[in-house]
Amino acid sequence: MRRVVNRAALLLSLSNVGALALWILPSPTYALWVAHLAVVELSGILTLVGALAWLLARGGRPDSAAARWASRLAVPTALAGLVPFLVLAPSFHRTGTAFSFREYVHGIEPFPVAVEKDVDLDAGGLRADVYRPRGTAPAPLVVVVHGGSWQHGDKGGATPVSAALANAGYVVADVQYRLAPAHPFPAAVADVKCLVGRFRERAGRFGIDPVRVALLGRSAGGQVVLIAAYSMGDLSLPPSCDVPQEAVQAVVSLYGPTDLVWGHDNPNVPDPIDGTASIEIYLGGAPRSRPEAYRRSAALSWVDHPVPPTLLIHGEADRLVRSGHARRLAAGLAAAKQPAETLLIPMTDHGFDYRPGGLGEQLARASVLRFLGRLR
Repeated sequence: MRRVVNRAALLLSLSNVGALALWILPSPTYALWVAHLAVVELSGILTLVGALAWLLARGGRPDSAAARWASRLAVPTALAGLVPFLVLAPSFHRTGTAFSFREYVHGIEPFPVAVEKDVDLDAGGLRADVYRPRGTAPAPLVVVVHGGSWQHGDKGGATPVSAALANAGYVVADVQYRLAPAHPFPAAVADVKCLVGRFRERAGRFGIDPVRVALLGRSAGGQVVLIAAYSMGDLSLPPSCDVPQEAVQAVVSLYGPTDLVWGHDNPNVPDPIDGTASIEIYLGGAPRSRPEAYRRSAALSWVDHPVPPTLLIHGEADRLVRSGHARRLAAGLAAAKQPAETLLIPMTDHGFDYRPGGLGEQLARASVLRFLGRLR
């Protein structure tokens, strides 16, 4: 029996070693990157597994080779699971965000908000999921735009976060847009502008205050909302339907690419999603063949005239979209004296907010709610 306990302890310790390898080593494929992200976002499990392995090793035959190796591996891997908590603690303190252990373990509690799925807005077949807060007073609108390398994805990717925003008093419209390669740039930008206009036209039906509107995009959607917000009113990038181009009051980009020339020439190595090819598919070619598309798709190209207040959130360990995108745009906005805030989250990878209650997600959600408070 003691041998079985020792072997179980060693197996647990070795599983922790394998998880740490996924965490630390490069991710040459998308599947390995997904596994890496899971380890990062669930690092607390390493601590639990390591502690259990150590206890089993001590309770079996401590003098056996299996028990000794299990103990040697269990302690450092258990401690490694605590590293993100220690590294991110200053970010929680600096931003005034209270860490919720309950949310980290159980996720975000379901919120009592009304949800209307697949709303047809007479926008070329594009639909939206609408989350509505309690109360009858007109509320600010937050239009949420999904990621997916401009080629994939759909609305509904982060429903707990949308519900949390609705619970905080916002009408949330999680929208679709046309995808490349069939619909390259600027189709997605045009669709977002169209949908914003359609929601403003139907403000009464959805309980929206049409003069308090924010855009929020993730990954490729972050690039889309930045250009839609910054170019609102520009006749060279019209909506895809017949609606006015009226300014939005705020824009949030979560780990979005902001300069596609720089992103094309400075990919992650390794690059699990072949970001360079994705950019070329979205913009119709390489920078030399499509210079105007690259210029208009770069948020930095638009900061020389007034743009809405901007919040940039990016993980500093992002393996899909380098954090340099956020840094470069933040510097450009600062140089142009545009209103902007930036949250760079240490040890955090792409897509971190898809795990409700995760360390990065808690920080990002609190920052988004504080930032959008200007609309209340």
